[in-house]
Amino acid sequence: MIALARECGPTSWLLIVGGVMPYSIDDLAEQAGVSVELLEHLSSSLPAGAGRLYVQRVHRKRHGGVREIFKPRMAFQFTNKNLHRSFIELLPYEAPDHVHGFVRERSAVSNARQHLAKPCVLRLDLEDFFPSIRAETVKVSLMEQGYEEKAADVAVDLVTIGGKLPIGLSTSPFLSNLAFLDTDRSLAEYAKSEGLSFTRYVDDLAFSGDINDRHAVDVARILDDAGWSVNTRKTAFMRRGGPQYVTGLYVGESDGPRIPRRVKRKMRWILHVISKFGYDAYMTEFGGSDEGMTRRRLMGWACYIAAVEPEIGFPLLREFDALVPDEDEEDLDYLEITT
Repeated sequence: MIALARECGPTSWLLIVGGVMPYSIDDLAEQAGVSVELLEHLSSSLPAGAGRLYVQRVHRKRHGGVREIFKPRMAFQFTNKNLHRSFIELLPYEAPDHVHGFVRERSAVSNARQHLAKPCVLRLDLEDFFPSIRAETVKVSLMEQGYEEKAADVAVDLVTIGGKLPIGLSTSPFLSNLAFLDTDRSLAEYAKSEGLSFTRYVDDLAFSGDINDRHAVDVARILDDAGWSVNTRKTAFMRRGGPQYVTGLYVGESDGPRIPRRVKRKMRWILHVISKFGYDAYMTEFGGSDEGMTRRRLMGWACYIAAVEPEIGFPLLREFDALVPDEDEEDLDYLEITT
C-alpha cells in the first residue's frame, strides 16, 4: 500500500492506493495563486466581464460563420495561467498515445509521422470543437479528476465564458483533451479493431491503412453518439500516389513528413525578394504587409520548416535573421542556430 500525506498551507491531500482526496475551494485558490475571496470574486464577475476581464474578438470563417477569440486581461490571465499549470502538474489525466495536440513532447510533426506511406488516409475535422464543449461537460471532467463540487463550480466559472469552452484562454487546450477522453478511448478501440492507425491533433482526426467508406461512416457514428459533430466539408479520403496530408504535412513517403511544396516555394520566393529589393520593399511593394509577414511570422515559419526539414529550414532561418530587421520588443525568441 502506498500512503503519502502532505500539509502545505491550505492544501492538504492524501494519496492512498491511487486515490486522491478531492480538491477543495482552498486548494483551487492556491492553484490559481490568489485568495479564496478574489477567486470567488473573479468567478462571479466573469459573466459581465467583457472589456474588464477579457477582450472578445470575432473573426469570420472562410466558409461562413464566425469564430470568437477571447484575450484575457492581466488579472484574469494570471489566474488562468496558474490554473493551467496546476491542471497539468496535479491532475491524473494522461494523454492517450494517439493524442498529439497540446501534449508535451508531441506536435503536428509527431502526429503526421504515424501515417507515413499508408494505402489511404482518412481525415475528419470536428465542427466548432472548443465552443461545443459545454460548461456541464467541463464540470463533470473536473470532478472526475478529483475536484469537490463547489471547487468544480468555481473552476468552471473561471475557464468557460458564456457556458462554453472559449478559444484564447490558457486552460482551454488541456480541458478540451480532458473533455474528449472518453471519445478518444472509443475511437482508439475502434481503430485497433480495424487494424488502422489513428491520431488526433486538437479537432483534426486522422485514420490510415486500408480505409474504405464504411470506416468514415463508423467514425462519424461514434462521434455523433458522443455528442460531437463532423465538419463534412473537410472530410477527405487521400489515397497513396495522390496528395496525402496530415496536420498540414505531406505523409506520402516512408522516410518522414514533408513541408508542402507550395510553402517551401513561397518562403524561397520571399527570401529572394528580400535579398534583391530589401525587406521594406517586400512589405510595401510585394504584398508582405497584406499577408502580415513580419519578422516574427517569417522566423516562425522558418522555425517550423526547420523542425520538419532541417536542411531547408535552418538556412532559411540564417538568411531571414541576417536580412530582416528586429521588431523592437515584439521580436521573436527563436532557437539559436548552431553550425
